[in-house]
Amino acid sequence: MAAVAVLALLNQFGLGWAATAWPLLLLAAGALLLIFIYPRHPVADWSAIWNDPQQRQHTLIAVAIAWAGALELIGWRFGWPLAAMLVGVLFLSHTQHGTGHAMSRAVLLHRRLGLTVIMGAALRAAEIITGAELLAWLWPLALLAAAAQLIIYHEPEGAFESADMHMGSHS
Repeated sequence: MAAVAVLALLNQFGLGWAATAWPLLLLAAGALLLIFIYPRHPVADWSAIWNDPQQRQHTLIAVAIAWAGALELIGWRFGWPLAAMLVGVLFLSHTQHGTGHAMSRAVLLHRRLGLTVIMGAALRAAEIITGAELLAWLWPLALLAAAAQLIIYHEPEGAFESADMHMGSHS
């Protein structure tokens, strides 16, 4: 996300090549995320990956990002804002695992991230609709804020434990 935001800002500084580079990066990022989710596992495991709600959301995010890059490259400018809206909504409702405390903390962090991504998407859509120069600067800044949240994110303690495991460790 940070690289996409920086490239969008470079485009605002008049570097025209950046207008093509950030959609290419989206397309590549979505494809790479899919590669990290699926081909690293045997094909027999793919249905199990899809059946896990958290991994299904990761798959949808990857497809949306790649889709957005492809649509932007063919000139449909609403591809990224629509995909980013979907990504933001998926972060708002992102399934979490672990102890109650870990899940509560992760939900809060994911909701903040989701709202930031939705804000960036709304700013980009508004820029496309209105042509307002200020919005062309603001949506990449919102995307940078989302990227910063992802960079500093770490799973809360207990994120990969069940509540039973966590309680059992204190006895």
